[in-house]
Amino acid sequence: MKKKWILLLAAVMLFAFTAGVIAGPDVQQITANLANDFKITLNGNAWTPKDADGSTMAPIVYKDRTYLPVRAVAEALNIKVDWDNDTRTVILGEAAVAPAPKEEPLKEEPVKEEPVKEEPVKEEPVKEEPKPAAELAINPAKADYNKNNETDVPIDVTWGNATKIAEIKGSAMAGALKLDLKEGTHYVVTDNGDGTGVLTIKTALTSLLPIPITAVPDGTELTLTIKFDQGEKTFTIKVVS
Repeated sequence: MKKKWILLLAAVMLFAFTAGVIAGPDVQQITANLANDFKITLNGNAWTPKDADGSTMAPIVYKDRTYLPVRAVAEALNIKVDWDNDTRTVILGEAAVAPAPKEEPLKEEPVKEEPVKEEPVKEEPVKEEPKPAAELAINPAKADYNKNNETDVPIDVTWGNATKIAEIKGSAMAGALKLDLKEGTHYVVTDNGDGTGVLTIKTALTSLLPIPITAVPDGTELTLTIKFDQGEKTFTIKVVS
């Protein structure tokens, strides 16, 4: 036989929390039936709801509706259950996260821009790197000498690291003939002052030959070795008619 109880619906029929927690001005008294003969299965297995102290709890029938203790059911289903007394709320699972308060947009004060004083840019003078010294060179390296129309032979000189001509010696006939030229008589040097100069072989060079220049066979070559204070160059004179 079902026993009739006068219960607080929120306390016994649904939540099974303590009376001190549930008591409130909106809790109404009702008449309900305690259904001790109801059987409950959980995932196919017989299950009996129990209170926190281990005592058996029975379902409640009120107006043809069955009510089970929420804490016992939640714990059986491994669902966290809690009670918020301030809001009188039964919490199943995690509590709802309170929405963050809306932040009022900050009023940005207009920034007063100070005029920027531009300092004049001082341009540093560009230092020009000194050009590398040119290499010692002569041009041309050989020339024809017309024995029937004798003229001086000019040779352009690029000094490079040299500053002067120390001596000029000549040879012919496979070294059988040796000549020693003297500056001012057989050759003169003009310095242009810009790293170049002119070496002029004078016609007086033929006076060093043992025979007149006109008797020298065409094609005969005279090699001059020009020794500078820094380096050496050779110049070839070929006798022609």
